[in-house]
Amino acid sequence: MAPDSSSTEPLRHIRRVLIANRGEIAVRCIKACKELGVHCITIFTNADTTSLHAKLADESFLLPGDNGTAYTDSASILEICKRVGADAVIPGYGFLSENAEFADAVTAAGIVFVGPSSASIRAMGLKHEARAIAVAANVPVIPGTSLLESADDACVAARALGFPVMLKATGGGGGMGLQVCHTEQEVTDAFSVVKSRGSTLFKNSGVFLEKYYPSSRHVEVQVAGNGEIVVAFGERECSLQRRHQKVIEECPSPFVERHPGMREKMCRAATNYASRLKYKSVGTVEFLVDDGTADFFFLEMNTRLQVEHGITELCYAVDLVHLMLRQADHERAGRLGIHSDELQRLVKLEPHGWAIEGRVYAEVPLRNFAPAPGILQRVGWAEGDGIRVDTWVSSGQNVTPYYDPLIAKIMVHSPDGRSTAQAMMLKALNNSALQGTQTNMEYLAKIIASPMFVNGQTLTNSLSNFHFESCSLQVLDPGVLTTLQDYPGRVHVGHGIPPGGPMDDLSARVANILVGNEPGAELLEITLVGPELLFHEAAVVAVCGAELLVTLEEQTQPMWSRLIVGKGQTLKLGRVGKDGTRTYLAVKGGFPQVADYLGSKSTAPELGIGGVQGRKLQAHDILALDPRSGTWAKQASPMSLPKEGLPIIFDSDSATVIRCIDGPYGSEDILSPEGQATLYEAEWSVSHNSSRSGVRLSGPRLKWARTSGGGGGSHPSNVFDYGYPNGGVNFTGESPIIFAHDRPGLGGFACPTTVCSAEMWKVGQLKTGNKVRFQSISFDDALQLSKSKEEYLQAIKAYSNGGTRTIPSPHVEVAKAPASSILHQIPASGSHPRVTYRQGGDTGIIVEYGEQLPDLRNTACVYLLLQGLSPAQLPGVRGEPNFATLTVHFNQQSTPRESLLARLIQLDREAGEITGIQIPARQLRLPVCLDHSSFAESNQRYMENIRPTAAYMPDNVEYLRKNNALDSRQDVFDSILKAPWLTVAVGFFVGTPILYPLDPWRVITGQKYNPTRIYTPRGSIGLGGSLAAIYPVAAPGGYQLMGRTLGGWDAAGNRPGFSPDKPWLFNQFDLVKFHQVSEAEYTKIEQDFDAGRYVFDIAETTINMDQYIAQFDEAARDPKYQEWKRRKEVASKEMAELEEKLYEEWVEAKRLATADAIEHESDEESENVALIKSPVDANVWRVLVKEGDEIQKGQTVAILEAMKMEINMIAGDKEAGFVVAGIPQPPGSVVSPGKVIIKAKRKD
Repeated sequence: MAPDSSSTEPLRHIRRVLIANRGEIAVRCIKACKELGVHCITIFTNADTTSLHAKLADESFLLPGDNGTAYTDSASILEICKRVGADAVIPGYGFLSENAEFADAVTAAGIVFVGPSSASIRAMGLKHEARAIAVAANVPVIPGTSLLESADDACVAARALGFPVMLKATGGGGGMGLQVCHTEQEVTDAFSVVKSRGSTLFKNSGVFLEKYYPSSRHVEVQVAGNGEIVVAFGERECSLQRRHQKVIEECPSPFVERHPGMREKMCRAATNYASRLKYKSVGTVEFLVDDGTADFFFLEMNTRLQVEHGITELCYAVDLVHLMLRQADHERAGRLGIHSDELQRLVKLEPHGWAIEGRVYAEVPLRNFAPAPGILQRVGWAEGDGIRVDTWVSSGQNVTPYYDPLIAKIMVHSPDGRSTAQAMMLKALNNSALQGTQTNMEYLAKIIASPMFVNGQTLTNSLSNFHFESCSLQVLDPGVLTTLQDYPGRVHVGHGIPPGGPMDDLSARVANILVGNEPGAELLEITLVGPELLFHEAAVVAVCGAELLVTLEEQTQPMWSRLIVGKGQTLKLGRVGKDGTRTYLAVKGGFPQVADYLGSKSTAPELGIGGVQGRKLQAHDILALDPRSGTWAKQASPMSLPKEGLPIIFDSDSATVIRCIDGPYGSEDILSPEGQATLYEAEWSVSHNSSRSGVRLSGPRLKWARTSGGGGGSHPSNVFDYGYPNGGVNFTGESPIIFAHDRPGLGGFACPTTVCSAEMWKVGQLKTGNKVRFQSISFDDALQLSKSKEEYLQAIKAYSNGGTRTIPSPHVEVAKAPASSILHQIPASGSHPRVTYRQGGDTGIIVEYGEQLPDLRNTACVYLLLQGLSPAQLPGVRGEPNFATLTVHFNQQSTPRESLLARLIQLDREAGEITGIQIPARQLRLPVCLDHSSFAESNQRYMENIRPTAAYMPDNVEYLRKNNALDSRQDVFDSILKAPWLTVAVGFFVGTPILYPLDPWRVITGQKYNPTRIYTPRGSIGLGGSLAAIYPVAAPGGYQLMGRTLGGWDAAGNRPGFSPDKPWLFNQFDLVKFHQVSEAEYTKIEQDFDAGRYVFDIAETTINMDQYIAQFDEAARDPKYQEWKRRKEVASKEMAELEEKLYEEWVEAKRLATADAIEHESDEESENVALIKSPVDANVWRVLVKEGDEIQKGQTVAILEAMKMEINMIAGDKEAGFVVAGIPQPPGSVVSPGKVIIKAKRKD
């Protein structure tokens, strides 16, 4: 039932209200303020930057101080009130809402406190005084005592009252400071504890006793006063509590409804009580009701708005927050309050219909309701008539550990009574979706559906005896790196969103087939060491992939089999053996409550997207199973695949052959014939530095066909940026890496060959130290491999269903084929540049324009081809444009390569001369803080942890000035400020824009970090080659840093400029202009962006490509420009020589350190010498001790990094008490198993 429409009449005297709270109640107050025409101001902490209350207010201010205490910092809040000219402060509930001193301070400042008088707050703040007022008002009280002096006094009183009793802290509230006692010993033991908690939590150590009624209900009456009269708006039943905290509330009370006349008596007692205080504003008088006798007793009065006020509003057509604000508005005018007759008119004798509220918490019912901070990846609430949801969260919200875990209140109202409301609540819970961190929604639904609730038999101790059963599995131990993946992942998204999916899709799909899932269903990918999982419901599972020990209740189970896990059983997966890296666990029905992100549930843990909160599994994660899981388990029969039908997960003693298709940059203009021979004939070793983004290899140096990368960079492996093909073998200088499923989307390093799609599962099983050989095969043979793989999977499906008993081998032999990267080439003609069509594996074609030089004609050609490709409606085809290339991804089954190539050639032919091109585009005007102070910190970390000297250290801007023969630092900054920048590509990772200046006089160049840095601040503008990039998120990187703007990424897509299906800001061909702001201004802009208040300055424009091409042509003829280019070439050469010298010195220093480490290792371990050794092939990331430190048991002494996983080196009993004598392997060292990292000697 809607509140009275007259309640929306604007306030007359209060124009600006500060809301001194957070979360859902702050959002509720914002709504009320806006309905009453009041300017609302909120406060927030750093932890609450993205909360809806910070976004929805008219103004919002960051609180100083710690996240955990800022909302109770009354002085800071009052200072903000004065600064913004607030007329009133509304405190909500909790925090300062019942702080009399705060209320006095607000009033003393000439601001209205929206709530009761400080005298009322003080009177109700001490429970023993509140009891005395109840006695004076003839309101029944629970038999009890006054304040007690000692435990002995308490025991005497307890005997007189009769057990059980409740020991209470007089200053307590919210269920804290209470202890039920059944014996004198329990009273004695609890007395000092409750006294201490009262002193600590409430600054009052007073303690008293009350009779405890085990079969009781909690019923409260909503009251409102104006300082003259007090009225009541019926009762609410709040008996369903857990640890004295309310979980589900109802209005009216089913118990009161069954006892005629009881509502009138309780409401009269409540108004009599509040009248003794001359109460103003809203409040709640709480009663304990004896379930046997229906006697009720005063508990306490809450001098604030209650969490559950909404269900009273629904049943009594009153807006209680409006009422509070109207009362304050009258006070602001100097009156006592709302006119009494107006207050009386709001009163209704009986409720209209029935309302139920469920409190949704971020907590884990299976772990005794432990809080569950984390990310809510998807938030979707039930909607419809009679449903109300008060919340502060939206998709992507991080629920922090600093505050109450209340996420929302789901309320339903039915005019047709309780049973209809109960059905509505159950439906609302089931139709709401909170995916990400754990919540209690399943728990609430089980309560609502229980006979106890249906029959209205809800006592204060009911939930203590309620047995909650969950259809889920619980992670007891997550293993080293366990993530959720599905097949094929996000292959059609692009824009720097990795394809994702299982690294070994063959094993993953077999596991799914065995349990009866679709082959692409989500499952767990396990790396190196498996998890331990407790199944709270029976399930059908399969484990496939690299061999490891599988036990069910400590009984060994077969892999490549269908297994039945019983309810309550524990499944444990051990350590992967010597062959392979990854194993897959499929569960029938998958994991339905894991959020879908951009079309997939796959996790990209390095980017923090997908899966379970964008990360690997952690201990105590709960994964919901399909509700039918138990039924399926009863119907299923175990089975195993025959050994001869299994994939071979490598023999680590011999090299693994991986079949590839030559290209895109294996052609003889890039790679010499000797280089091609080395690529395909050499044996390559897998490095420790491998992950889901790629498998790094070590091996011989390739011989390139050129001495430099020309316009792409100084190294011959450099090319102009292009969209990387799936499975590309990428050479970053002399170091190759096989791009895997979480690869970058683009870059400027050559891929001379590309792994066939059917062979990518092998890449997923490569382990550090494995040997690899590449075999070049034909495109047709690559298709045959894919066909054979699919036939193998179909045979597995038939076998598992009881059909065919023969399974063909997934391993098919194919012949080598001569290397051939280029599919077709068209020479330059007139203004149209040369076109080269390069093969990008069996799923891509790279269309390259020009001669690897920065020429805007190439960019124009890319635009025209993309425009032609878009309406061509080629199934399964997607284009990724870059400066001079268009990478075209295709699906052979939908659009065969030959027909696609013919269409691309035709489209280019139709484009004709490159003149008269007008590109409709967006113009973005972005703030930039030049040379931001965070860069100095980032560079210092680089010099301390990675490389102490480099040509670009310690100041990137100074390096760019020297490298480009510029006179001043301002000249570097002007390259940003005084040129429009064209977005030539959007990709790399998470929507990174790649920019090129449209002013030849502002084109500067710079090398990339070598090695890359591990941290780049979000929003950094970096330069690599002649292209710039804006880092969307904090990440590793290698571009030279010049300034900071806003990161163009919003994972949830909630902020202005983004959407859930387009979480990146930039589009290809956006025109970007920067304007300078101070660091203080930038900080405020960044805060507004995080809160969702920042609106990007975006306008539609048209780019005249002829105009910009003419500017570059004109500059090329200008003698001054030619002279500057010559000086740039000289300066760049000098800086390159300096960099080569410093790099070689650094490499030599590392070599000497390694030699010293070998010398250290000559000491053998003894009773006086302890050697802490690496357990795996890894990189030493951090050493946390220094020479002379005494080692403590359990201390983390070093952190290794292997496959993008952190491995803590923890000292045990043997090393405890020893003193560090040497660090043979300092940070940055590469270690193999058994390498000594730290040498320690027994303390003298």
